[in-house]
Amino acid sequence: MIYVTGDIHGEIDIHKLSNKNWNEAKNLTKDDYLIIMGDFGLPFFNHDIQENGSPAPTAYSFWIRWLSEKPYTILWVDGNHENFNFWDKQKVTEWHGGKVQIHPHAKNVIHLMRGEIYEIEGKTFFAFGGAMSHDKHLRKVNETWWQREEADASEMQNALDNLGRYGNKVDYILTHTIPKSIVENSFHFRNTSYTEKFPNLIMDSVEYQLWFAGHFHVSTYFPDNQLMVLYRKILSLDECNRILNDELTLNEG
Repeated sequence: MIYVTGDIHGEIDIHKLSNKNWNEAKNLTKDDYLIIMGDFGLPFFNHDIQENGSPAPTAYSFWIRWLSEKPYTILWVDGNHENFNFWDKQKVTEWHGGKVQIHPHAKNVIHLMRGEIYEIEGKTFFAFGGAMSHDKHLRKVNETWWQREEADASEMQNALDNLGRYGNKVDYILTHTIPKSIVENSFHFRNTSYTEKFPNLIMDSVEYQLWFAGHFHVSTYFPDNQLMVLYRKILSLDECNRILNDELTLNEG
């Protein structure tokens, strides 16, 4: 079974993954998947990691161990609140048809990289993380904000190349932010982020069944675009398909 949810922001919103808040988790195995739509945030602060690369005795060490003990597999696309300096040093490997980074402190936690396509349970998933921090002027470079939060040209080209190999058709799209046109029309916020302009190109050129995103700290559905923004909700793909078919309503809870 595959489940999807929104941001966890390290220890801040991770509690929704507890068995108390998510009953289904008790019966899952390593062959079940939870996909997090960005702002994973473990680690986030530089002092979370010791010089030898092991977890420092901070809240990070507790929560990454907590995740490592989960019986299911955790997949995540990067958001804008990630320690990109840490992740840029991690090994890249192949998994289910695409490039990934397996968390060095939790082998069941896997980073789905920008522009890659994965085949899971007979379905195809296109991943493209990143977003622009609107509060970056309040943050410190390489401490609480990293320039790598936004996609670069090579990552966008990689995405287009991989989508081309699949005939510009996938079952599911996984991103952190959403297309710029939807941001402006629905959230009434304008910006110049090319990480939101690029999804507009994807939306206009790729055939997909459902698109999942996070970033906006709400759970809502845009039926005209088959796009679901998630935050605290954890939904199975079966539930998402019922929403797609107007059999279920998406309400935050």
